[in-house]
Amino acid sequence: MNNWLVIHRQSNLIVNCFENEKPDRIAPQHKLIAVSDFVLERYFSVLAKHKDGTCVDAGEFALISPSFKEALQAS
Repeated sequence: MNNWLVIHRQSNLIVNCFENEKPDRIAPQHKLIAVSDFVLERYFSVLAKHKDGTCVDAGEFALISPSFKEALQAS
């Protein structure tokens, strides 16, 4: 797993992603979740449905992706 989703702790929104490399530093209000290529593809498909520019909620995405839910619980 070389992909990372960045979640804003307070709002529980997925605010960014990194492919193939872990960021050196993130702000304390964020947390990193390691995800597979498959989960990242699912994230992009869900994000595409948010045409108004809103972020994907991590809880909403966990309902769609059991693999993401496991990674979220493990972090």
